[in-house]
Amino acid sequence: MEKQEFITKFENDKKRNRFIRLLLAMDQFLNVLFWNGSHDETVSSHIGRKIEKGTATWFDKKLCCFLKKLESEHCKKSLGE
Repeated sequence: MEKQEFITKFENDKKRNRFIRLLLAMDQFLNVLFWNGSHDETVSSHIGRKIEKGTATWFDKKLCCFLKKLESEHCKKSLGE
């Protein structure tokens, strides 16, 4: 992705306000810090992939169950985020 495309993508992001983007950045930071995951992926997406592969820890599964209470099938829906 070219620099200008990248800038335009985030300047035109009307569905995510500044606070939501901050939460997303924190989520990605926690994925790197605690799960040694990609800086471009959220914790729930990372856990969702681990569950599909069968490599999720008990903590991963518990966290995903907690997130299910906030949004049905959250970890599955977040794959690729």
